[in-house]
Amino acid sequence: MVARLRVSTSGTGARSEDYADGVATAGRLLTSGGAGVVPTWGAPLVGVVPVAQTLFVDAVNFSAAPTGTIGAPFQTIQAAVNQAVANGWTQVQIIAAPATYADPIVIPLALEMVVIEGWGPASFLLGTIIGGNITYASLAGGWANLVLRDVNITAASITVANPAVEDITIQMQNVISAAVITAVNIQLDLIETNQTADVTAGGGLTVGFDGYSWQRHVLAAPTFSAVGAYARAFIDAGHDISRETATVNGVAIGTTVFLDLAVPLVTVNDHVSVTVVDVAARDFIVGGHCCTAGQATIWLTNLSRVSTNFADDIELLIHHQQMIQE
Repeated sequence: MVARLRVSTSGTGARSEDYADGVATAGRLLTSGGAGVVPTWGAPLVGVVPVAQTLFVDAVNFSAAPTGTIGAPFQTIQAAVNQAVANGWTQVQIIAAPATYADPIVIPLALEMVVIEGWGPASFLLGTIIGGNITYASLAGGWANLVLRDVNITAASITVANPAVEDITIQMQNVISAAVITAVNIQLDLIETNQTADVTAGGGLTVGFDGYSWQRHVLAAPTFSAVGAYARAFIDAGHDISRETATVNGVAIGTTVFLDLAVPLVTVNDHVSVTVVDVAARDFIVGGHCCTAGQATIWLTNLSRVSTNFADDIELLIHHQQMIQE
């Protein structure tokens, strides 16, 4: 017999005697070497086996000797970033427990992709709050890749190290963000997300919306702008209603005119349907003709209005045609 354990017949007490090789050390694990082999004392019980390229952070219950495992988390997100770089990783997933993380986060060029995620499904409700500004170094002509999930971002900014020459790709999923986003070219995907702050691209801007994120975007009305092209894609069915006024004078009875309406919600290749607000106004008819960026063109035919003048309220049902399915 190599080891012996004495257990009391009542209560929960137990005593052990060490017959293993090596000196017994508190906090270490007695590991079997197999049948007929003397067991040995194993590595310290600090956390669990690390998950591949995943580091844990907990601003409240952090470890005095952190390793990034779930049992020995770092105190700050920046510490996890630094450890990923020290490990020689090019990608890292950082899982942060519910808490406020006020430290600035500076991500160096060595990390090509960084995922920062709230710890567990309750993290968003309990509050995994990122209060420190995020700065991501990126190659000129290359892309930094940042993924944010299940977090509340109260930081002032998410940007690149040199906003004059660097680009960034950001995906937000189940996020509330008050951070202004800036870079040259920006690819931003919003999934069940409320981005309440402005997004400014010195070059091109491409934004993907799901239905919820588009609704929150319209309600919050942040400014999404680009010096170059601004393209939008819709992951699911997207519709808007816009109240407008059909204003035109001198339309003879029996004559049709086209009206160009400035509608910021409209993008290229959208479809519009038109409804007259005043149901009693039946001396003219209107319909949708075409859409360009920020403009809906409708037609109006005067059926019987003697004055030939129109200033009638209408509603546009905007159907976003360029949709993709995931």
